[in-house]
Amino acid sequence: MARDEFQALLTYIRTDQLQPHRPRSGPLESPPPVVTIAREHGTGGEAIAAKLAKSLGVSCFDKEILDAVVATATSDPALMRQLDEKLPGRTGMFLYASLMGLHDPLTEYQRLLTRVVNGIAFRGGVIVGRGAHLLLRGAPRFRVRIVGSDEVCAARLAGGDPAKVADALHEVQRVNAARAKYFKEFFKVSNGDPLQYDLIVNTDRFTDLDAVVDVILHAYRVHDGQIHGEHGEAQPPSSIHQDSTSGP
Repeated sequence: MARDEFQALLTYIRTDQLQPHRPRSGPLESPPPVVTIAREHGTGGEAIAAKLAKSLGVSCFDKEILDAVVATATSDPALMRQLDEKLPGRTGMFLYASLMGLHDPLTEYQRLLTRVVNGIAFRGGVIVGRGAHLLLRGAPRFRVRIVGSDEVCAARLAGGDPAKVADALHEVQRVNAARAKYFKEFFKVSNGDPLQYDLIVNTDRFTDLDAVVDVILHAYRVHDGQIHGEHGEAQPPSSIHQDSTSGP
């Protein structure tokens, strides 16, 4: 993402103009594409998100989300970074914050993360992780989850080197466990609940990431067309469900 676009996002957040659901003035326009990508570690989710954003003509937001939270926080930036998709021990964190006269870092992180994610959605983008699909409740968005088995993900991270697979497997299990705990304590839901997503793709089966992007793009466009149809806009007839036994 271009640096000037990141600065524009920060300015938008800092000036407290964040009203992602306010009515737009002027002629009605289609909302910008907003896709959230939840992913298990080693599934290729980050690469898929970047390719998808390019295809949709929007920016991909991953570590930039954390950067925006840190840039707008009053708490210690190191504390904010510790909270990125994981929950470290709260006791030591609270003690440190109290001694430094800082606000509760978790509360501030939650508040700023919500503002940053909604600010991104108002401008359009592909948002990686951070529970964005839950933070955008009520906002138009397409929610994707990328999954895979621990063994296949570990092999992917090892890059074909058998000597690295064991360490990679430990990493996959550690990161996924941290994310699961983050969701359970932060959002009070399981990040593996399929009802939280519009599309789930298993990259054990879809190994070509470009093909995964094509699948997501097709599903997004079907979903987007249905959303517009619900608002009374005319939609072209779909041939997807056409009865193959009927005549032309």
